[in-house]
Amino acid sequence: MKIVEIVPRRRAPLYGALVAKEAAIRKSGRGTYTRVGRKTSGSTRWKHKMYKGSVQLSRGQAEIVTAKVRATSPEDERRLLSSFLGFVDRHSGDQVDTITIHYR
Repeated sequence: MKIVEIVPRRRAPLYGALVAKEAAIRKSGRGTYTRVGRKTSGSTRWKHKMYKGSVQLSRGQAEIVTAKVRATSPEDERRLLSSFLGFVDRHSGDQVDTITIHYR
């Protein structure tokens, strides 16, 4: 499991922007992530179309976003992490101040 902490610039609503962008992409019939599980205001779980595993997103204090990347194999986990970081960079890169990855 890898834990990714994303610190936004100037308390930008990064969690809301990521969830809204994923929903907009999915609604148009494209995209590689799908939202699974319950809809709650502070956390969500995404599954990838091709890689086994999931990304658990949660909103913390001061709008810090924490993502737990889990997969069954180390190769899928590496690909899922790379895909998630690419998604964040493409769609919300201008709102991100710092990204920290913790290996567990």
